[in-house]
Amino acid sequence: MNRWKQWTRHSRYFWRAKTKYQIDSPFVLEFAEEVLEDKRTFYIFDDLELVRQELSTIKEPLRKKDFGAGSSITDTKNTTIAEIAKYNQSQPRVGQMLFRLINWQKPQYMIELGTAFGVTTLYQASASLNGEMLTIEGCEETAAVAQQTFDNLKAENIKILLGQFDEVLSSALENLPRLDYIFIDGNHRKEPTIKYFEMCLPYIHNDSIVVFDDIRWSDGMNEAWEIIKSHSKVTLTLEVFDVGIVFFKKEQKRKEHFDLLPVQMKPFMKLF
Repeated sequence: MNRWKQWTRHSRYFWRAKTKYQIDSPFVLEFAEEVLEDKRTFYIFDDLELVRQELSTIKEPLRKKDFGAGSSITDTKNTTIAEIAKYNQSQPRVGQMLFRLINWQKPQYMIELGTAFGVTTLYQASASLNGEMLTIEGCEETAAVAQQTFDNLKAENIKILLGQFDEVLSSALENLPRLDYIFIDGNHRKEPTIKYFEMCLPYIHNDSIVVFDDIRWSDGMNEAWEIIKSHSKVTLTLEVFDVGIVFFKKEQKRKEHFDLLPVQMKPFMKLF
C-alpha cells in the first residue's frame, strides 16, 4: 500500500463529495437521511464496541492465515488476538453505517466475505434479526474467536462458513433463495474483488445491495471499484468514506454515482 497515493485518493474524494444539500436523487437523499445523517445510537452499538475493546486486550497468540493482500501493519502469520482486533477489523463508523443501511433496506439473505472476529458481522446481523447472515472466513483460528463472540451475544442468525472465498462462495450463493446483500471485505486485490462481484451477479435482483470495504486501499482496489461502477448491470453507486455501495434498481433510468459525506464533515456546503 502506497500511503501517499492513498492519502491523495482520500483527499480527492473529500473535495468532490456532496452532502444531502447537493443531492437531487430522491433515493440517494433518503439514503443520506436514513443512513448518513441518522445520529441515533442503536441498542447494540455500545455492546459491540465493548466486545471490540475486550478483544483488543487479549494477548493470546493466534496464527492467522491470510489468503488476500495481507496487512501493512501487523504480521499476518504469527500475531495476537489484540493485534488483529486493533488493526484488522472495520472501524466502528463502518459497522454502524452498515447497520443503518440494513435497518433501512431490510435485506433477508446476506453474505459477508471476511469475518475477522465478527464485530462488523454482528453490526450487520443485528440490523435484520429476521434475516440470515452467512459469513465466510478462511482462517480457522480467527473463525473460532468469532464463533465464541457470536455465542456470547447469543447471535442466532449468523452462520460461519469456513474456507477460502474462491472455494466456498459459489456453493453458498447456490444454496440461498436469493442474494439480498453481500459485504465484500477480504482479499483486497483487483482480480479477486472483480471475480467475487461477477460471481454474485447471477443471484442479484432489483433490490440487491453489494458493499465493498477499503475501495481506496490500493491501486488494485481502486481500479476494481472503477470497473464495478461501470458494469452494465449497475445503475447506482455510492462512495462513503472507504466504502463503495452498489445498487441495481431498474427504476434508475440512467447510471449515476455519488460521493457522499455527512453534513457535519462539510458544513460549509450548506452555503452552495
